[in-house]
Amino acid sequence: MARPLTSCKKSEAHFMTNKFICLLTVLSAMGAMALFAEEGTPKAAPGSLMLEKKTYPLKHALAYETTIDDEDAIAVVLSGQAVTSEKLKEAREAEKDGGDGDFSRPFLKLVFTKTGELKFWSAGAGGTSLGRHTGEATGELKVQGGRVSGKASQPLETEGMFPSGFDARFDVPLLKTGEALPASTARKGGPAANVKPTVTGVFRGNGKEAKLAYVSARWVEPFSGKPGIELVFTEKDHSKEKPGMGAAFGRFGSALIISLHDDGQIYGCQVVHSAHQKQGFSSIGRLEATEFTYEDGKVEGELTTSGQVDTFGETWEVQLKFVAPLGEIPKEFQVAEPKKPETQATPAAGASDDDEAEEPAKSDAKPAVAGLNAKDLALTKDASGVEYKALVEQLVFKSKSNVKSVCAELAASLKAQGWKNDGPDMVNPQSS
Repeated sequence: MARPLTSCKKSEAHFMTNKFICLLTVLSAMGAMALFAEEGTPKAAPGSLMLEKKTYPLKHALAYETTIDDEDAIAVVLSGQAVTSEKLKEAREAEKDGGDGDFSRPFLKLVFTKTGELKFWSAGAGGTSLGRHTGEATGELKVQGGRVSGKASQPLETEGMFPSGFDARFDVPLLKTGEALPASTARKGGPAANVKPTVTGVFRGNGKEAKLAYVSARWVEPFSGKPGIELVFTEKDHSKEKPGMGAAFGRFGSALIISLHDDGQIYGCQVVHSAHQKQGFSSIGRLEATEFTYEDGKVEGELTTSGQVDTFGETWEVQLKFVAPLGEIPKEFQVAEPKKPETQATPAAGASDDDEAEEPAKSDAKPAVAGLNAKDLALTKDASGVEYKALVEQLVFKSKSNVKSVCAELAASLKAQGWKNDGPDMVNPQSS
């Protein structure tokens, strides 16, 4: 009788052991699934900007205390590229002087009061800038434990000159006044990295795809006081010669020639596609460099038009990722440091006016004036939908009055501010 009892106990113990192992297996599997969910699932972008029929994903977010119009505020910036410490410093200085600050495009800037109310927003993408816009935007912000969290959105507005809308959510650390982002530690100088130039992605012209297989990067003349880089993408190998001119004339098949600064800001774009009738045209403001970096002897990033673009009746689309070696900037292409103004010698003690041989020549230069702010310009009393397009320095607004009445009101208001006519008045019965 003892044997069946012993056998029963062994079977029971064996069953309990298997059950325990099975439970551990299930728990381990659940843990692995949770870990995969945390690490393997890509995080959604914190925001998106809709501007002129294009949608721009905004992958990075930054919040900082600032002063705008002599009032304390909190700014939240969502952007395609991470904001650098240098860009943040420039923006804060501009805001203190009454400006709006600028960031690498595309970007969306939300300005909140200290109590968390959305005051206004501005944005930039492609060749369009919207400054200090309100519209139908709504938003909220909370500050807790050194972080800010909140959301803001605006449905797509189609009535204005620049159709726009956005959707944003954020939960990021708050940079207090006086605090700054860590300075970039990336090594800008040194020799070119030992990396293979590669390019992948899409380059279409009039619906036909071109296979860009080669990329190179080189330093060129500075532009607008900043270092210049030329990126050349071609179908055929151009590594044995300076490719810029040859690529522009289709010598290496379809090509893209991009001029940009080392912070990723594009200032030149030449499009050469075999499917285009007008080959080699220039188009800026439609192409963005996202996640662009120049460090450790190489440049890499992504170029995108965020969809199809129509230029002079030719359609084209770019979505490229690339990396290319680029060494230290040569001396001949370095930006010259601004010359320090010469200080006038102070006359020695006891010297009289008779000691001077001649009067110093009078300068024809006009005294410097403080920078103008678009927000200070006079507008009509019923002005609405005010938008400032920074790239072309145009101020756009709506008025219910006719053109002639608006011009008359503006002329009177601007005259009161001290403005004067320069040439004949262009408002006449034909133009109004």
